[in-house]
Order: sequence, then C-alpha cells, then structure tokens
Amino acid sequence: MIERLLVAVDGSDHARRAADLAGDLAARYEAQLVVVHVLVYRRLPDAVRRMAEIEHLVEPAASPAPSLLRWPQEESAEDARIIAALGEKILDETERRARDKGAREVVRCLLQGEPADAILEEAARRRVDLMVVGCRGLGELSALLLGSVSHKLLQLAPCPVLAVK
Repeated sequence: MIERLLVAVDGSDHARRAADLAGDLAARYEAQLVVVHVLVYRRLPDAVRRMAEIEHLVEPAASPAPSLLRWPQEESAEDARIIAALGEKILDETERRARDKGAREVVRCLLQGEPADAILEEAARRRVDLMVVGCRGLGELSALLLGSVSHKLLQLAPCPVLAVK
C-alpha cells in the first residue's frame, strides 16, 4: 500500500510531469505527498537576477552598483536570496499542480545540499513508499539520457523510484 509519496522537483518539464503523476497517484491512493526541492547555491547570471526582480520574486537589490563592484559575500547573499525565492516558487507551482490532480495532503520541503543526497535523506527520514522524479532535470549535463540525480536515486533509494520522461 502506498501511504506516502515523495516527488522531487527542480522546475524542469520532466519534473512538472513527475509532479502531475505524483499528484494523481496521491489522490488515487489517498496518500500524503511530500514535495521536495533542493536549493543549489551557485553564482547566478545577471539575467536571472533581473528576471527574479521583474517577476517580483525578490525585492530589487539595495545597491545599484554593477556586480563587478560588489563584495563576494554580498553577491553570495543576494544569489542565495534569489535561489531561495525561486525554490519557493517551484514548490508553489508543484503544490498547485498536485492539488489540481487531486492530492489532498501535501507537505513541502525546501532542502539544501547535494541534490541526490538531500532527497535520499528526506525519503528515508519520512519513510516514503514511492519516489517520483523526472528522468532529467535542469542540470548542466541535461543532454544525457538519464540525469545524474535521477540515476543516483534509482540506484540508492530506500524505496521504489518512478522516473518520468
């Protein structure tokens, strides 16, 4: 019996399809759906920063100084703030999609760390019965047939994993 499902999302098309399927399964089995997104901190391009401000995901930066003149700590803090806001937006969209498919009990988790490891730890901690993931995400090597995160989850998960194309 499936009582608890976990869907890992990163904003990619594959993850959206995984969220739709997980929402449908959660509704059919009357299961709890745990939605996870892992924050991956890295230097953001200026275009992403501007998009986050235009979309009102974050308030405009206090300093209009060009990024070349910012101290690295300030830049890292600003990038982290944007990454967290984008993560919340991904969770919002995923929860909405899952509820539209009929999921009733949705738990949201914003995690940090290496994506596969963080997802595996959360799956074990919550004792999920099934994980649903996109077969490829937004990683830099997205041209591979099976993404590195989904591959690692398939190999190491404490439960069955359904990879969605």
